[in-house]
Amino acid sequence: MNDSNDSNDSNDSNEAIPTPPRAKSKRFDPFTRWLPKLKRIPDLRTKRTPFLALVATGAVAAIAIATLGVLLAGQVGATNDLQAEFTSKSDNYDSLRTDWGKQNDTISGLRSKVGAAEVREENLAGAEAALSVRDAELTARSSALDTREGAIKGAEDVVAANTFAGDGTFRVGTDIQPGTYSSDGGSNCYWARLNATGDDIIDNELSSGPAVITVQASDGLIKTSRCAPFTKSG
Repeated sequence: MNDSNDSNDSNDSNEAIPTPPRAKSKRFDPFTRWLPKLKRIPDLRTKRTPFLALVATGAVAAIAIATLGVLLAGQVGATNDLQAEFTSKSDNYDSLRTDWGKQNDTISGLRSKVGAAEVREENLAGAEAALSVRDAELTARSSALDTREGAIKGAEDVVAANTFAGDGTFRVGTDIQPGTYSSDGGSNCYWARLNATGDDIIDNELSSGPAVITVQASDGLIKTSRCAPFTKSG
């Protein structure tokens, strides 16, 4: 009777701890690997299990649970790392978006300044063209004024060369040239034609109206007093 029980116990022990089949899956899946082992744990309510089998089964279960814990901890750690990396990249993305917005604002400001500069350049070009036209007009007017001034100066030189004052003594050939000179005269207008030393009076006249003097090349000096200017008339 005891031999039969021992034989049954031995058979139960052999059936309780079978050799697990080798996993054929290439991907490591702890649930697939350890689930068959957990299913093979004997039911204490239906079978009589030896103490060593219980210990072995408990050890297998503990190893499975520990392995699962390690794997889950690794998965949790990887998940946390991924979440931290995502948060970091999200922050970087937000920072890049902020920088991009600032760059766009800067570019918009620069474009506005460039547009304003272009408008100003066009205005300056128009003003420069107007100034060029004005400068050409002023140059032409200046040239005309120079010409007119030259003509006036020539006429003044001619008048000065052909006019002498109504009060003074003038040397013929130096101060005045020979010719006929007229004057509006004046009250007691006096003129005289003299020799070179002024000692000899060649001709003279005292009048209260217009006066006329005919200067000869042989005259030395012409003297006038209280007369209007004399101008050459012939």
